[in-house]
Amino acid sequence: MSAAGGAAEGPSHTARPAISLCLVVRDEEAELPACLASVRGAVDEVVLVDTGSADRTVALAREAGAVVLTRPWDDDFAAPRNLAARRATGDWLLVLDADERLAPGAAEGLRRAAARGGFEVGLVRLHNARSRDAAPAEVVAGPGRAGTPSLLPRLVRNQGAPEWRGRIHESLGEWLRQRGGRRAAVEVDLVHYGALPSRRAALGKAERNVALLRRSVDEAPGDAGPAGYLALELLGLARFEEAEAVADAAWARLAEQPPDRCLHRLALARGMLALRREDGPSACETARVAAARGAHPDLDYLEAAGLELEGLAAAPGSSARRSALAAALAGLERAARRDAEQGPFDFLGLALPARLALHRAALLLSLGRPAEAAEPLRAVLALEPANAAAGAGLAEALLLQRRPAEALAAVERWLPGAPGAWLTAALAAEALGSPAEARLFLARVPAGVEPRHREPLAALRARLREDPP
Repeated sequence: MSAAGGAAEGPSHTARPAISLCLVVRDEEAELPACLASVRGAVDEVVLVDTGSADRTVALAREAGAVVLTRPWDDDFAAPRNLAARRATGDWLLVLDADERLAPGAAEGLRRAAARGGFEVGLVRLHNARSRDAAPAEVVAGPGRAGTPSLLPRLVRNQGAPEWRGRIHESLGEWLRQRGGRRAAVEVDLVHYGALPSRRAALGKAERNVALLRRSVDEAPGDAGPAGYLALELLGLARFEEAEAVADAAWARLAEQPPDRCLHRLALARGMLALRREDGPSACETARVAAARGAHPDLDYLEAAGLELEGLAAAPGSSARRSALAAALAGLERAARRDAEQGPFDFLGLALPARLALHRAALLLSLGRPAEAAEPLRAVLALEPANAAAGAGLAEALLLQRRPAEALAAVERWLPGAPGAWLTAALAAEALGSPAEARLFLARVPAGVEPRHREPLAALRARLREDPP
């Protein structure tokens, strides 16, 4: 790694495209060395903007040969991001945070993507570490990862003055849309240690995000972008009434949004709140309005989830129920196709592969097709071996195929972690002629079961003459 001196005249033009790592940091002496070590040999320069460190962050960066710029922190993440980009001399910008690592072997994919080109923004795979001591290779392989990898825009062609916008959750989206630029998925893996609850709590990230997003909303009350981010942040903090107020106020001003403004996050927040209220029609309406601005797998998923609620509200065994559930299943399949054929999509809040497969399996079970449900459930377990919902779903599929002994044996390992597992265990025990054991399992069924489980739960309680807790 080297740091070019002097003022930049623009990106270099060498046989091998040069790559500049751009970092924005403050008080990151504990994280920065490992981050810089992970990119050694993968980038040609490091440009670091420090926003007020009181520790050895700046000294460590200079020792590593980085170009170090300083900018006082003023509650604006986009400004230092843009400062780093303007100073960078490479043909491409790799954007990382100090708590991220380029995964082992990712340097080759990074160089190949830069040499191939054909896009303005490259989407890399980001893997959240399950623990602070999980090795990067273990995180990428799966055992050390929390959740499913997501795609993030982190490799940017250094042409046309790339510009991030937004005080927080700064984005290249508007710049890219205005240029008519192209995104592409690239074979590059990043490992992120900053999503650990302990680190987020120590840094006060949730409170900081809410404060900055409220300021952004106050500054631009008609902008759906920051309002959507704020509603999602509040939703994640279980501050549902506040999230509803933010989402409803922004949704009432849709007519003020310019044609190229993305409504995705606002629609996602509003739709998820509707699903929480079990308001299927509102979820469907939200998805359809937003999809008129731009199709997205999340919107397909949101509409499918709303249709499922509408179906479950219809009479059991009715054609209305079957029709709505079949339409919901088609919506999930459309979401998966759209992601495969029209992607990549850099933000999937709902239509993640594991979630899509789990929901597809649940609909197949509701439609009485348990043998078909097993395939997506096994796919989830292959991706996430500890996914209790998938394991419990396989046991439920066995039960619906009238194999209660196998179902009971299969569900036992998932009982502590999957709410639906207790109901499956109780139904299997009843089918095996053990009402006393069924009552023991039934007593452990939590209050908040999935809507599709309510009818079998009520019927079982009636048969066993058990009152709800």
